[in-house]
Amino acid sequence: MRFGGDLARLRSGLMLRIALLLSLFLLFLGVSQGLMAEVARTRRADAATLNVAGSLRMLAERYTRETNLALVGLSQRDWPLLMEERAEAQLTARQFHESVRALLAGGTVELGGLQVAIPAVRDPDILGALRTLDEDFRELEHAGVLALRAERSELTDNPHIDSIQQKSDELVEQTDRYVARLQRRSDQTMGRLRWLQGGTLLAGLGLFAVLLLFVYRRVVLPLDASVRAVQRSEEMHRALFEGALVGLWQVSGGRFVRVNRLAAGLFGKTEPAGLEGRTLDDVLGAAATPFRAQLAGGGTVREHELELSDGKGGCRWLAFSASQSSDRDLIEGTVVDITPRRRAEQALRKTQARLLEAAHRAGQLQIVSSLVEYSQALIFVKDSQGRFLSINRRLAEVIGAREREELLGRTDAELFPAEVAQRLRESDREVLEADAARESEDIFPGPDGPHTYLVQRFPLRDATGAVHAVCGIATDITERKRAEEFLQLLSDTSRRLASSLDFEVTLDTVAHLLVPTLARTCVLLVQEAGNGEPAHWREVFADADAERERRMRARGLGVSPEQLERWLQAARDGRGACTPVRGSPPEAPPSWVTPLRVRGEVLGLYVLYPEPGRLTYSAAELALIEEVSQRGGLAIDAARLYRRSREATQAREEFLSIASHELKTPLTSLKLHLQSVEREAMRSRPGPESARITRLLHLADRQLNRLREHIDNLLDVSRILTGRMELNFGDVELSEVVGDVFAGLDEELTRSRIPIRFEHDGPIHARWDRPRIEQVVANLVGNAIKYGEQKPVRVSARAQEDRVWLRVQDHGPGIAPKDRERIFQVFERAVRGTNISGFGLGLYVTRQIVQAHGGSIQVEETPGGGTTFVVELPVDPESPTAPAGGLRQPGLGSGGESHAMC
Repeated sequence: MRFGGDLARLRSGLMLRIALLLSLFLLFLGVSQGLMAEVARTRRADAATLNVAGSLRMLAERYTRETNLALVGLSQRDWPLLMEERAEAQLTARQFHESVRALLAGGTVELGGLQVAIPAVRDPDILGALRTLDEDFRELEHAGVLALRAERSELTDNPHIDSIQQKSDELVEQTDRYVARLQRRSDQTMGRLRWLQGGTLLAGLGLFAVLLLFVYRRVVLPLDASVRAVQRSEEMHRALFEGALVGLWQVSGGRFVRVNRLAAGLFGKTEPAGLEGRTLDDVLGAAATPFRAQLAGGGTVREHELELSDGKGGCRWLAFSASQSSDRDLIEGTVVDITPRRRAEQALRKTQARLLEAAHRAGQLQIVSSLVEYSQALIFVKDSQGRFLSINRRLAEVIGAREREELLGRTDAELFPAEVAQRLRESDREVLEADAARESEDIFPGPDGPHTYLVQRFPLRDATGAVHAVCGIATDITERKRAEEFLQLLSDTSRRLASSLDFEVTLDTVAHLLVPTLARTCVLLVQEAGNGEPAHWREVFADADAERERRMRARGLGVSPEQLERWLQAARDGRGACTPVRGSPPEAPPSWVTPLRVRGEVLGLYVLYPEPGRLTYSAAELALIEEVSQRGGLAIDAARLYRRSREATQAREEFLSIASHELKTPLTSLKLHLQSVEREAMRSRPGPESARITRLLHLADRQLNRLREHIDNLLDVSRILTGRMELNFGDVELSEVVGDVFAGLDEELTRSRIPIRFEHDGPIHARWDRPRIEQVVANLVGNAIKYGEQKPVRVSARAQEDRVWLRVQDHGPGIAPKDRERIFQVFERAVRGTNISGFGLGLYVTRQIVQAHGGSIQVEETPGGGTTFVVELPVDPESPTAPAGGLRQPGLGSGGESHAMC
C-alpha cells in the first residue's frame, strides 16, 4: 500500500494543465510563424510576378528593335541579317507569349537565364489587362509581318513601319500601367497579411493570460486544501495498515521498508523494526529467486506458497500475494499462514490416491475398449493367417456390415476385391516377417467411393513373447490427398498455360486442363468477332478418349442454338459459379457450365461432362473447376491480346516498307527535275542570277538528299524488321570506303570548317558488303560532324589477324553511360531538345549491319570529352543463313527510354 497517491494525482493534474497551457501558446506561436512564412512566400511570389511582368516591356522593345533591324536587312538586301533578326524577333515573340501564359495560368518561365516559378493571376481586372497586353502584342506582330512582306520599293512609304512604332509605344505604356497595378495589389496583400499576423500574436498573448488566471483559481488555490485532505487520508491509511487481519508489507529497492505487526510475527520477528531494511534474500532465503521470477513474468503474484522453519523443528507454510509498480521499484503484498490448509490437503490427496488406484484397476479394460470402439480411425486385429480377430465399429460401417460378428474370422479376400485383398495381405506379411511396425497408404472401398487411408501396422505378442497377430490403425486422409492433387493440378495448370501464347495452342490447352482428372469430356466455347462479320462462338472439343476427340473435331461439334442458350442462361443464373445443366432427355447426366469472365465480361463458356456414374461434384471440386476456368480465361485473353499485337506489329512493318518504297520514286524524279532546272538556269540566266539560282538549287538538293537518307533509313528498318535485308559479300578495301565517304561529305566539311583526318597502317582488305559498310562509316562520321560542336573528328582503322577495328572519335558533349546501350534502339535520340534533325534510325541500322557481318559496335568515352564509336568486324565473315534482321527483332513499342543520335 502506498500513501500520498492523491497528492501525486494532484501534482500530475497540475502538470497536465501547465502542459496544455504551453501547448496552446506554442500553437498560436506556430500559427504566427506560419503567417510569417506566408508573408515571405507571398513576397517572393509577388517579386517573381513583377519581374516577369517587367520583362514584358523589355520583350516588346526588343521585338520592335529586332523587327526594325530585319527591315534594314530587307532594304539593303542583306539576307543573313534579315533572316537572323527575323528569327530573333520570332523567338522574342514566343518568349513574350510564354511569359503572358505563365502569368495567366501560373508555372515556370526563364528569366535572365534562371527558371522563375510564378503563381497564377486570380484578379479579374489583372487578367483582363494581361489579355489586352497579349492582344496588343499580337497586333504588333501582325504589323511587323506585314512590313516585312513589302517590296523594297515600298519600304519608304510602308504604313506598317509607322504602325510598328506606334503600337510598340502603346504596348510599353500599357505594360507600365499593368506593372503599377500589380505593385499596388502586392502592397495591399502584404498589408493584410501583416495585420493578420499581428492580430494572431495579440490573441495568443491574451489567451495565455486568461489560461494563467484560470489555472491559478482552479488549481493552485484548491491545491492547499487537497494537500491537507491527503494528510488526513494518510493518517487513516496508516491506522488501517497496522490493524489489518492479514500481514501487509512493502519492499522498495529490494529491501523491506514497511511491515505491520502481523507480518513481522509470521516472518519470525516480534517487532516490525526487525524486518525493515532487510532484503528479500535475508527473509525468504532460497525462495526469493523463484518469487522474483514469478513477479517479473506478470508484474502480479496472486498466490506464492513458501515453506519456512518454525524454529521448533517443524515447518510452516505461508502464502504470498504481491504486485509490482510500473517503475518496478515498489512491491506491495500480503502474507497469510496456510499451514492448517496444507496439512488438510495432504491428508485428502493420500485418500484420493488410494481411491484412484482401485478405480484404475477396475476400469482400465473398459476405458481401452471404449476408446477403440468409438474412435473415428479404422482399428483391426488379424491373426497370422489373415483372419479378423477384432474390428471396431467404424471399420464395420466402412465395410458395410450390419453386425460385426459376421466379419470375425473372415479374410481380406472375402471382403475386398482381389487386387485390394492381395495388397493388404502383403502389407500384413511384411509386418509379421520384419517383427516391426510399418506405415503405408492403402485405398479401401466405401459406400461413397474409394477412400485413402494412412495405415499404421504393428505386431502383437502373446504371453510367451511370440508374435501371433497384426494390429492396424487406419486414418482417413482422403481429403488431404485430394487437396494435394488439387494443388498439383493448379500448379500444372499454371505451367501449361504459361508454356505458349499462341491462340490456337492456348485454346487446346485450356480445353484439356480438367480432362480426364475431373471430366470425361470438355467443350470450350469462346466468342470471336470476325473481320467485318458479327461475333460467333468458336468451339473446341476435348475428350479423355483421343480417338473420339479426333473424330469429333474432324466432323465438327455442332452445338445447337437451343443447347447454347441453355448454357448461357445457366451461366447468367449461376453468377460466375459452376452450374449443372440438364440436357435432353432429362434423365441424361447433366453438364456443368462455368463462364470464363475476364475484366467483368464473359469471354466464353467452360462446359464439362463428368465420367459416367458421377452425377455431381463436391464443393472443393467446384471451387477447383472455377479457379481453373478463371485461369484459363485469363490465358485465352492474354493469347488474344498477343495475337492482336502481333497483327498490329506486322501491319505497321508492312506500312513502313510500302511507304518507304513509294516515297523514293517521286524523290528520284524530283532530283532529276532539279538537275534539269539547274542546267536550264546556267544556259538562260546571266552570271549573278545563275549563281543565285544555282545556290538555291544546291540548298534544295541538300535537303532532298537528307530526305532521301531518312527514307533509306526507314526502308532499311522495314527490311530489318521483316527479315528481308540481304547482304552481297565481296572484296572491300576499307581506306577506299572511308575516302569515298569523306568525298561525299566534302561540301559539308568545307562549309562547317571541321578538321577531319583518317589514320591507318595501310590497305585493309576484307570480304564485306561494300554499300552497307560505306553506310556504317557514313552514319558514324555524320554523327561525329553533327554532334562534335565543330571540333576535330578522328577516324582510325587497324587490322590484326582476322579482325578489323574501326574507331570514329569526336569531342562533343559525349553520351551518358546509362544511354550507351540504349542509343542503338529504334526512334531514339540521346540528345533531346536540339535543332539537329533525325529520326533516331542511323545507329539502329548501323548496329544491325555490323551484327549481320558477325561484328559488334560499342561506345567509349573520349579522353578530354566526347564520344568514340568502336566497330569490330571479322575479315572474312561467314555468309549468314538468314537475311539480316531476322535474328533479332527489336521492340519498337518496348517503351524503353533509349536514345539514338542519327
